[in-house]
Amino acid sequence: MATVLRLLMVEDSENDMLIILRELRRGGYDPVCERVETAEGLKAALEKQSWDIILADHRLPRFSDIEALKLIREQGLDLPFIIVSGTIGEEAAVEAMKAGAHDYVMKGNLKRLVPVVGRELQEAEGRRKRKQAEEKILQAKEEWERTFDSVPDLIAIIDHQFRISRVNRALADRLDLTPKEMIGACCYDLIHGLQSPISPCPHRQVLEDGRQRYTEFYETRLGGHFSLTASPLRGIGSNQAGVIHIFRDITDRKQAEGKIIEEAEKLQKALAGIIQAMAATVEAKDPYTAGHQRRVADLAQAITDEMGLSEDQINGVRMAGVIHDLGKISVPAEILSKPTQLTEIEFSLIKVHPQTGYEILKEIEFPWPIAEMVWQHHERINGSGYPQGLKGEEILPEAKILAVADVVEAIASHRPYRPAHGIETALEEIAKQKGILFDPEVVEVCLRLFREDKFRFE
Repeated sequence: MATVLRLLMVEDSENDMLIILRELRRGGYDPVCERVETAEGLKAALEKQSWDIILADHRLPRFSDIEALKLIREQGLDLPFIIVSGTIGEEAAVEAMKAGAHDYVMKGNLKRLVPVVGRELQEAEGRRKRKQAEEKILQAKEEWERTFDSVPDLIAIIDHQFRISRVNRALADRLDLTPKEMIGACCYDLIHGLQSPISPCPHRQVLEDGRQRYTEFYETRLGGHFSLTASPLRGIGSNQAGVIHIFRDITDRKQAEGKIIEEAEKLQKALAGIIQAMAATVEAKDPYTAGHQRRVADLAQAITDEMGLSEDQINGVRMAGVIHDLGKISVPAEILSKPTQLTEIEFSLIKVHPQTGYEILKEIEFPWPIAEMVWQHHERINGSGYPQGLKGEEILPEAKILAVADVVEAIASHRPYRPAHGIETALEEIAKQKGILFDPEVVEVCLRLFREDKFRFE
C-alpha cells in the first residue's frame, strides 16, 4: 500500500512537477501535492495545513530556494527541504545547504529522489522524537526544582559522609545563608550546631537499614523544637543515593506527617524520572545499542562494589552508566546505525557525544558528578582518549570504571557494522591494555568478576 505524502512543491513548471510526482509514485508514495511559485503562495500554503516535505526548484522567475528557506525559518517550522533542480551548481548547492536545505537532487538524476525523500522523512521523525524526549527531560528537571523549593518544610539531602549535597530555599533562609554556601558542609556542624552527630544518629541508622527514622529535639540553630524525619533517597531500582532530612516545628507534626512522606516520595520520583527520561532519549535515537547503557551501568556498579568504594560512589557510577551515551542524541541516526566501518569524518562526529552529554547535564544538580563522569568516559590513562585528552589522575576514578565497563560491553555485544565478539575477546582486550589505556586496578577487578562467575551480562 502506497504511503501518503503531503508534498508542497516550489516549482514553476507543471510538467516538471508531474515528472517528479510520477517518480514518487514509482517509489511507493501517494503524494498529495500543492504547487506554489511565489513567497505569497508558499506562506499561504504553510499557514493552510501541515506538510511532510518540501521540494523546491533552485531558482524561479519570482522566487528562489534561499528565499523559501528564509520564509520557513521565520515560520519556525522544521520540515525536510530538498532542492530538485536542473541548473544548480556546486557553489549554489553549498550555499543552500548552509541556509538550511537538507539535500539536493538533479532533475536529470531523479532516481536519487525516492531514497533521499525516505531518508529525510526518517530524519525528520527522529528530530521530532528527540525534541519530545528533550521536553520530557526539561519537564522532569523543572518538576524536581519546583517541588523541592516550593515545600515550606526545611529540607536537606545528606550523603553517606554526612555532607550536605542539597538544601531547599526554606532551610537556607532559616539559617540566613544561600544554598550554595551550605553545599559540602557537614550537616551536624551547620544545621545542628554540633561537632558530632546526634545520638542515636538517625542518619546513620537510615544508611544501615534503609528505613525511615523520626526523632524530636530542641535545635538552637533552627530556633525551637523540631522534628526530624530522615528518609532514604533512592535512585533507580534499590540503589540508595543518600538521606532526605525534613525538619518541621513539632506543633505541626500530627497534621503534616502524611505530607512529609508524600513530598519525600515526589522528590525521589522526580530524580529517578530525570535519569529514566535521559536513558530513554538515547534508546529512541539508537535502537541498535538498546540496553547498552543499562548493561554498562550493571557492570560498572559491580566493579565499584567489588573495589570496596563508598556506597555514594557506587550509586553515582550506576546513575552515570545509565545515561553515559546521552550525547549520542546529537549524532545523525544513519551514522549510529551504519552497517559498515565509519569514515574518519563520521567517527569525529561520534567523538563529540561525551561533550554533548556534559553540556546537557552540567546544569542539573545531582548528588554526584554525573556530568563529569559522562564527559570523561572515553578518556584513557595515557592521554589518548577524547574529548579532553586527560591522563592518569586527571580522570575521575568513577570515569575510569565506566571506561572499562563501556569497552567490555561494546566488544562483547553486537553492533550494526559487526557481529558480537564475545566476552572472552572483550576481557582479552582490556587485559592487553591494562596500565596503558585502562586503570590496572579496575581491569583486575573486572577480570576477577567474570572469572569467578560473580558477574555476567543479562
